[in-house]
Amino acid sequence: MGQILVKVNGRDYPIACDDGGEDRVRAIGQYVDEKVRELVAQVGQAGDARLMLLAALNLGDELAAAYDEIETLRATPPREVPSPELVAKLEAETRARETAEAAARGSHEAAEIARQQAQIAEDAAARAEAATQAWIAKCEDLAKRLAEYEARAGAAHAEAAIAKQRVAAIEAEAVEIQARLSAAERRALEAEAQATAAVVRAGEAERRLDALRTRSDEENRQREALAPILARIERLADNASHAA
Repeated sequence: MGQILVKVNGRDYPIACDDGGEDRVRAIGQYVDEKVRELVAQVGQAGDARLMLLAALNLGDELAAAYDEIETLRATPPREVPSPELVAKLEAETRARETAEAAARGSHEAAEIARQQAQIAEDAAARAEAATQAWIAKCEDLAKRLAEYEARAGAAHAEAAIAKQRVAAIEAEAVEIQARLSAAERRALEAEAQATAAVVRAGEAERRLDALRTRSDEENRQREALAPILARIERLADNASHAA
């Protein structure tokens, strides 16, 4: 059992054949290719499976016409010995019938291969569609998650802006408090200096007061010491005045 490649409509198809029948199958493939090309010229590239089906129908129609003609010839008894031309015609028709049968089998196999390829293409398309839908769903999910992240980022930015404003207000308040503290420290230093000066003045005043007290005590002692003398002088003055 051999195998050859038959080209139909520009596409290669592997076809099994008996050993030694390669040329015959190749000729049948060429005949099928001509029929398919005629169909392409009429209906355009309608798909390999459809073209193979139409070619098989046309070959089947030719085969049926050949069968009908053969049956008609068989049903009509010959009135005379067939002429060589008729024999040649019958032989040609027989070869044409055999060729058509082989072509029909080849087109059937090609149509089956095309159907299988079409099924494979449909399965691949279905898988691609499923993968596309899955990818679209994944993209939509990613877009949704991105929107959520963007919303969260916007909220975080807003909170950061509010926090920045609060920090600025706290810093301003801290500067004000620092200024007030500095002023209070200056006033405290001034008050401390004034208190120190007052203490110094109070010490000086106390020392002066002590000196005045000491002087007063000394004067009192002196007055006390002079009191008897003054009293005697006063008595003497009185006696002198009485005597006069």
